[in-house]
Amino acid sequence: MIAVVAKRDFIGFVRDGRFSWVGGLALVLLLSSIAVGWRHHGELAQERRAAQLEGYETWVAQGRKNPHSAAHLGMFVFKPETTLALFDPGLEPYVGATVWLEAHEQSDLKFRPARDATGLRRFGDLSAAFVLQMIGPLVVLLIGFDAFAGEREQGTLRQLSSLGVPPHRLLWGKATAVAAGVATLLLPTVVLLLAAVFASGDLGDSLARLAWLLLGYCLYLGTFLFSTLAVSAAAPNSRVALIVLLAAWIVATVVIPRAASELSRIQYPTPTAFAFDSAVADGLEHARRQALEENFHVKRSQDVPIEETGRALQIDDHAAYLVFDKHYGALWDVFARQQRAQETIGALSPLVALRGLSTGMAGTDLAHQRDFAAAAERHRRLIQDMMSDDRIVHAGAEGYNYQADAELWRKVPPFDYASPPSGWALARCWPNLIVLAAGFVLSLLSAVASVRRLRPL
Repeated sequence: MIAVVAKRDFIGFVRDGRFSWVGGLALVLLLSSIAVGWRHHGELAQERRAAQLEGYETWVAQGRKNPHSAAHLGMFVFKPETTLALFDPGLEPYVGATVWLEAHEQSDLKFRPARDATGLRRFGDLSAAFVLQMIGPLVVLLIGFDAFAGEREQGTLRQLSSLGVPPHRLLWGKATAVAAGVATLLLPTVVLLLAAVFASGDLGDSLARLAWLLLGYCLYLGTFLFSTLAVSAAAPNSRVALIVLLAAWIVATVVIPRAASELSRIQYPTPTAFAFDSAVADGLEHARRQALEENFHVKRSQDVPIEETGRALQIDDHAAYLVFDKHYGALWDVFARQQRAQETIGALSPLVALRGLSTGMAGTDLAHQRDFAAAAERHRRLIQDMMSDDRIVHAGAEGYNYQADAELWRKVPPFDYASPPSGWALARCWPNLIVLAAGFVLSLLSAVASVRRLRPL
């Protein structure tokens, strides 16, 4: 009986054109965004590898010079593109994926594409994730809003009741029909993402991430599916059901996420760039002055004996590390608190939880960006410490006149960053998964309750 009801409903919304138009448009957008994302992902990954290799080769080929001067040459390092970033670019367009490594200064992530975008970008990138998050629920409610209300209006609900069709079988039949329509969106997406994963060669970790990603989107769309059926069963007619569902879609996908974002920034404001830079500069000045007085009993770096300049620079850098860790750590912590506040406020909308899970599994969330920034800073400090160590060992009375050659530059390893494993990402995304699962269960229970109270008239 469930299969009969599912087949009948599926043929019905295909014949009346709703599914063809709405589902077809969503599928075109979905496949187009994946195709564009795949191409952009490949080009960007190649450009980043080439730029980073060129930067390292420039470092090695810089010729004879003082190690301190060499450290100031610096180099750019880039966050590698994860395979699933083509599906959900997450925060990268807004946070950036490039860090400049230079002596004495910690750099934030640079070259954010969102800075060069128009105001339309605030509505989100046209990625496959965006299409499924925003258009997917709309497809569900447009093909399912009259599942029960339409049957009541046409009188067929009375016929089904007189034939002895149990309400729960009617529910599962109609849910299967709507799910089959949604599957036409998910299956091509999964196939293309699997192709991208196999093409990348990173099967183990990327497949695990994709599996969790798929589970999250199934729970998300399933929540809208059973909520749609619950409203359709409870509404007096299909027009009321459609109005209620459209209003709920707008609130869940636009109003609540936007309100959560704004309220989190009010609750945990970020410092302005000027205030942050001033605080860092003041902290550095104090730490460096204190380091000079404690280690060399002088107040100016110019007064340090020439044979001690290498050690003085190293002590100066290590004092600065503590300042950078304090201020940049505090800034990242503010971002993390904003995200947790958004997820807490956004528990009323499954979209907020899904975005956290989606970007986390795609490797483009705040935690992955912070991990990359920390790895880049560790590499900067490695370069700086190696240059200072060489000056301490070899410079002696030559001081700034000492020059090293390419043998020293080659000792610096190329920057090699790999994204954390899927388990690391899941450990940070499990609250989002729980919210999605809870939303799915609540929507299922509400649908069951509404169908039990269902009356033919």
